Order: sequence, then structure tokens, then C-alpha cells
Amino acid sequence: MAASVKPMHQDFARWYSSVSMGDDAQRRQNRWQGVLSVVSGAGRDIVEALLRLAYDTRAEPDASVLQAIRQDFKNADDAFEMSGNKRELQVLSGSCLAILMEDQDEYEGAAAALAITTAALGGARSHDLPMDLLALAEAAIVQRASKNRTRPRLSDVVTRAVPKFDFEQAKAKIREQQSWDGVVEAFSLAAEATSATMKNLAARQVSSINAAENFIQIQDEELQMLWWITGQRSEEYAAAFDAVPAEVQPLVFASDLANDTALLPGPPSVKALLSRAGLKERKKIAVVTAVNAPKQDWMRRLMDGTDLSPVSTPLHFAIQRQLETGAGDAWVPGWAAVTGIDAGHTLPALTLGELFYRERLLLLFE
Repeated sequence: MAASVKPMHQDFARWYSSVSMGDDAQRRQNRWQGVLSVVSGAGRDIVEALLRLAYDTRAEPDASVLQAIRQDFKNADDAFEMSGNKRELQVLSGSCLAILMEDQDEYEGAAAALAITTAALGGARSHDLPMDLLALAEAAIVQRASKNRTRPRLSDVVTRAVPKFDFEQAKAKIREQQSWDGVVEAFSLAAEATSATMKNLAARQVSSINAAENFIQIQDEELQMLWWITGQRSEEYAAAFDAVPAEVQPLVFASDLANDTALLPGPPSVKALLSRAGLKERKKIAVVTAVNAPKQDWMRRLMDGTDLSPVSTPLHFAIQRQLETGAGDAWVPGWAAVTGIDAGHTLPALTLGELFYRERLLLLFE
């Protein structure tokens, strides 16, 4: 999202009022400018830090990234405290995430929405914020997924009109300086005008090509997923659906679908596909059971080259701990301590599959 002088969000005053002392309009405006500054530079590291601040997790944000976030607010208002204002920074972090998710044209917005849902892990984590981040994230995922699947109207970017070339400056130069030097300068001005017009035309063509390419990718994605559900066979586990143990299915089927996903945040039909594959909403499964169930070699392949977070990818982080410690439950206390998630946390198999799918996307699309 590009930095801009953007009008204050209609809910920001309410959000910030939970920590603001009195009705200081200038202070509120300064904080809003700080939010815009943070959001404008929000890469994956910033999103991860904002998540940890918003959820107030045991895993603290990277010190250098935290400093950069604080500095953005300090630059917007020199009175902003660089320490001792944990609650204020928590609310501001939640505000940054909420604003970031509203931009439907940015990859970071989709990634932030996915990460908020995976961090919550089906109610395992909650936050004390004036906005419902989880509800906002789910809505953003649906909106972005639907937008990705809207057939592009190429007529909006393609025109049959002959491009207009503005040579007025060139003509004025010749009238002003009627000599060969004037003609040379006029040609330079004409070349600049021509270049600007052609650049604008090329940009429109690129826009139309990108729109068409994305839509083709989406169609290929949906076709592959339909073949997957029709064939009833897991590529990841090299086995028919009914041959994959029930405790293994949420992670394996989710990984299958993630491999076929073309654009974040994936199709809105993921939950329906997982349900069709056999995952049940009424059947709960413990996270520990799901992580201990798959084959060790499959999990090792899954972890190869991944950068894991105990906050945004708690399920993958559990697999990593299990592989480090070995089969059994010896890994569980350490995982629970680092993530702050109850060791006995259970989820419906369908929800577990959807969340693991989202974690896979966060890792595959880094």
C-alpha cells in the first residue's frame, strides 16, 4: 500500500479512544498518520510484529522491527513515547492490521488477513482490542477471493481511440526560437511527448494482460482443484482419500489444495472442497493428535526450507517441534509454552484443515 494523505478511517477515533486521554484531535490525527506510515511499509516482517503486538503473545516481536514501528509513530508525533506505552501500541497495531486488510489490491493485505486467522487458531488465542480482528480478517479473505475470481472487463483498459500526442510545447519552442537550435529542442520536446503517450498506452496494455493472466491462473487453479476432488486422491500422500487415516486427513488434504493455489488468499470454496473430501465439522481433533499422526518423512518434506513462526504458523511450528523432539508427546509442553496455546486444544477437523491450508499459503507465497 502506497503512503498517502488518506482521510481518517471512520472507526479509528473509536478504536483509539480506548487509550486516548481526553479528546485531543491533533494527537489522534498524528496517530492516524503514524498508522498510515506503518501500513505503507508493511512487509511480512512488519505484519508478523503487528500480530504479536496485537495479540500480546508470549513470543515478542523482533526488536529491530519493533523499533521501526515505534519510529514511524515518533516521526508522525515527536511526543509519542518510545517505551512504556504497551497498551497504546497494542491498539495501534490492531488498527494497522485492520487498515492493511482493507486494501484489496495489495498482497500484504491478503497475507495479513490469513495470518490473523491462523494466529487465532480457532479460538486458541484472543485479543483485548476495540475491533474484531478475526471477523475483519474473514470478511477480507472472502472479499479478496471473490475479487480475484471476477472476470476482468478488458474493455475498461483497452480503447480503440487513437492516442493523442501533445506537441504544443514543441510548436511553442519553434515559434519562440526560429533557428536550427530551436528545431532541435522542439524535436526533443516532441520526443518526450511521444514517449509519455506511448508509456501511458503500454501501461494500459500491461494492465489488461495482467488482468487476463490472473484470471487464467484462477481458472487453472479451480480446474486442478476440481480434478482433485473428482479423482478422490491425495497427491501429497500418494493415496486415495479413504486410504488416508482420519487423523492425517486435515493436514494432508489442506496441503494438497495449497499446492494447487495460484493467488492469495485462495478460493472461497476451500472449506467446501475440504468438506467434500471428507473432513467433518462436527468431529473434533486435538492439535497434538493431528501433528503426531502423519508419516515422519512427509512432515520433513513439508518443513524443508520453511521459516516458521509460533504466532502466525502455530501448526507448522508444532510439526517442527515434533520432528526435533521425536514421535510422542515430549514436544508438546515446549510448544505450548512458546505459543501460549493450551496443549489440549481441539478443533473441528474441517476448521483444522482450513487453518493449515492458510498456513501453507503463508509459507508457499513468501
